[in-house]
Amino acid sequence: MTTHAATGASQIEHSYNAGFAAAEQACSQLAPHLPTCLIAFTTDTYDQAAVVQGIRAASQQAPLIGCCAGGIISNAGTYTNGVVVLALTSDALKLDLGLVAGVKADPSKVADQLADQLADQLEAALDQAAGSQAALVLVDGLAGTLTDFVQHATAAFGPLCPMVGGGAGDSFQFKQTYQFVNDQVISDGAAVGVLQSPTPMGIGVQHGWEPAARGLVVTRSEGTIIYELDGRPAFAVYQELFPDLTVENFGRFVIDHPIGLPQINGEFLIRDPLRTHPDGSIECIASVPKNVVAHIMHGSPETLFNAAQLATKRALAAIEGPPAALIIFDCVSRLAMLGDEAATEVQRIREVAGLDVPVVGMFSFGEIAAAETGGALFHNKTVVVYAIGQA
Repeated sequence: MTTHAATGASQIEHSYNAGFAAAEQACSQLAPHLPTCLIAFTTDTYDQAAVVQGIRAASQQAPLIGCCAGGIISNAGTYTNGVVVLALTSDALKLDLGLVAGVKADPSKVADQLADQLADQLEAALDQAAGSQAALVLVDGLAGTLTDFVQHATAAFGPLCPMVGGGAGDSFQFKQTYQFVNDQVISDGAAVGVLQSPTPMGIGVQHGWEPAARGLVVTRSEGTIIYELDGRPAFAVYQELFPDLTVENFGRFVIDHPIGLPQINGEFLIRDPLRTHPDGSIECIASVPKNVVAHIMHGSPETLFNAAQLATKRALAAIEGPPAALIIFDCVSRLAMLGDEAATEVQRIREVAGLDVPVVGMFSFGEIAAAETGGALFHNKTVVVYAIGQA
């Protein structure tokens, strides 16, 4: 059976009503078919449990996965407040769900527990006749351990179940995020939905950033902290390359000057600097290994738009036909840079896919996707497009 999709969105202030309205709008468009599964994104102004109750009531308890984000994306535009729901229906579509808390303290244990919960579904990936499979991963973007989590989850899920998703977030409060599966809502966790479909699925990932300065060797780092570049305090090296840089304007500078780590395929893995410390170190959103080469990058709205379109083209190329729906994971720091132009980036994606294609997404605290070769990676300042085939 052909996979059909529809979306709904709401900015109603009342939490339950917002969830109900978004889900009802999406599900009503699928009538007379009932939804096979739902994917939802919210923002942190809501009571997350009440939103989930509203979604579940409007969808007749269809399987649900979702999280809180720094903003939401729909066919109608981009919003920093609201609820968006994607409803999918197909006789042959299946979504199996896992939810585990504790990713900050022990990311490898959480990855293993999720793999155990979904063992039967992951084993089904070995059956080529089963069609396409992907793991939709929504994980606490504030945990600080997502590089390790993605690495362990990639190994636990296996090479035949590609991962795609993003870090749950809030409205730049950096306090608490939420993940949910069916009626369960948690924090400090990971929600995973293994989607099995007879139709192809495609993943595209791009960022649009280019080197702005010579390569630097990370001579001392620990976790998310870069202490030294080329054997000297990291911030002092930054100031040598960019003399107008100060502690006070560092936050504004790094909005459009992330760090790029060269990869074997010629691409750059982006890391997002967050702040400086009195000892001259620089703290990043995600970990940066010691002894790697790092470039200070730069970009413009146009290079970011072009990257979003290229990611869409690559996702669509994998499904070899019209998409039933697109799910977008767009870094919240791109939203900070683009401002109102973030809606233009989404519009550029829709122009490539077709303006009638249902679209939902989130402004994520980091993105999860595989490069063209190899396993999934944890990205920053990147856009990921997940295309679900129609037939």
